[in-house]
Amino acid sequence: MNPDYEKQLEDAIDRELKGLGEWPAPATLASRIMRALEHRAALPWYRRAWQTWPVAWQAASLAALVVLFGGISHGVVELFQAASGTSSAHQVGGWFASAAAVFKSITVLGEALVLATRHLGMTVLIGCVAGIVLAYATCFGLGTAWVRLVMARR
Repeated sequence: MNPDYEKQLEDAIDRELKGLGEWPAPATLASRIMRALEHRAALPWYRRAWQTWPVAWQAASLAALVVLFGGISHGVVELFQAASGTSSAHQVGGWFASAAAVFKSITVLGEALVLATRHLGMTVLIGCVAGIVLAYATCFGLGTAWVRLVMARR
């Protein structure tokens, strides 16, 4: 855009806004704000933001979270390294094997699609896509017509 035009527009908007003057606040605004602040101050410490908790409780909660994170991390490491975790490791390995089988099936279906496209030719593929688009448009149009028919005022 033109920088001169932008500056002129900015100046015009600034003049208009400054010409509006001050608007008085509603009479109930101050009382509503004070009520909201009193309600917020009346909340117990554990319902407030963590930064407003007493320092001792902040330290205790931080220590508890660090211990919890360390315990989870240690448990995960032990799960995969300890002899007692071999059955769990086999279960997790089974999950990965299932996921690998699904991805392999998707790959095989994709390769079959490529081979079918090569065998049938591009003309047939374009015709199929056009038929699908036409069927979608028909369903969309008929659905819109039925909705308008049902929603029409009688």
